[in-house]
Amino acid sequence: MKKKKIVLIILLIVALIVGAGFVYKRFFKKPEVRVLETGRVERGDIRSVLVETGIIKSQVGAVVKIGARATGRVEKMLVKVGDPVKAGQHIALIDDREILKGIDQQKATLQAAQNQLAQIKLTYPERIREAEANFTYARLTRERERELIKKEYTTKDSLDKAESQFQAAEAVLTRLRDEFEMQQKIVAANIREIQAQLEQQEIRLTYTRIYSPISGIISDVTAQEGETIVAGLQVANLVTVIDPTRLEMWIYIDETDIGRAKLGQKVEYTVDTYPERTFTGTIGKIYPQPVVKENIVYYLSTVKVSAQDAAFLRPEMTTHVKIVTTEKTGVLTVPNAAIKFEKGRQIAYRTVSGPKQVEKVALKLGIRGEERTEILSGVEEGMELATKLVLPTAPEVEAKKNNPGRRP
Repeated sequence: MKKKKIVLIILLIVALIVGAGFVYKRFFKKPEVRVLETGRVERGDIRSVLVETGIIKSQVGAVVKIGARATGRVEKMLVKVGDPVKAGQHIALIDDREILKGIDQQKATLQAAQNQLAQIKLTYPERIREAEANFTYARLTRERERELIKKEYTTKDSLDKAESQFQAAEAVLTRLRDEFEMQQKIVAANIREIQAQLEQQEIRLTYTRIYSPISGIISDVTAQEGETIVAGLQVANLVTVIDPTRLEMWIYIDETDIGRAKLGQKVEYTVDTYPERTFTGTIGKIYPQPVVKENIVYYLSTVKVSAQDAAFLRPEMTTHVKIVTTEKTGVLTVPNAAIKFEKGRQIAYRTVSGPKQVEKVALKLGIRGEERTEILSGVEEGMELATKLVLPTAPEVEAKKNNPGRRP
């Protein structure tokens, strides 16, 4: 019986010790701060960037759909998808027999008109010279008869006959001259019309010979040899050529960021297929017209892709873009993780020796970079700041957490 009492007393003493320890730890022992990681306040370079999404596109004029205005059978298709072509290279031929026959006919008609003009120029001057001789003779005869009539050496009938012959010779000469000029004009106009028709046929002939207007790569062939194409209100497309060196990037800038984007800003971007390679450029244009995608407003800006970078990129590739808005060198910086927000203020926890381990300091910040933030005031170079720490919970908060239904 005595042993049982001793055991009970011992158990009671142990329970009191444990309870006292719990009460002390719960209500009297000061909570501890645990600093897990720290960062140093250092001077360095910093930049502010906008992180956006873009897409690679071909420049205007870098993709050309080559069509045909001629109707007929495709006699030759000289390229296939993937073939490189040069500007001016012959790539297809459409049946041109009908047009060639028309050209031959127009050339024959032109030759006939030119021969007619040559004949007019050959014959009419001879006829005019003959008429001029008759006119001169008639004029001299009339003058002689006029002199003779004054001396009564001729008759009135002879004078009238001379007058009549003179007038007739003059009329013939005038008619021949007018006719010569008119015939030349008529035939010359006919020649010009035939020449215009011939040139038109020659232009139509060029429609049957398809050439590439740019250098690039054949990306699509929509007609094959033997097929018949019909040119109507729309040009029949045959081949598509793309210049892979003429690319640009479209950046969709969120409406909340567009105020910080400016022309000429440096741009860095990557693509998924080359994650280790960073491409660069500058903003060339910012369009005022918004683009709405999934109820989000964006503004489109473009960046020209250099020929060197274009060798690695392809149209429609998605890009991960950083637009550098601000850059500073030699400024005081801290890791972004060291910046804390408490009751609307920007603070940091400076590590100190002693039981406290940290000391709260208020900060005034500059620009925020990708990994570090500029500090205008609040800390000095060389200080250690807690970037990852565990703060203790106040006793009253812990009590409320453990007894949520209990009112103080």
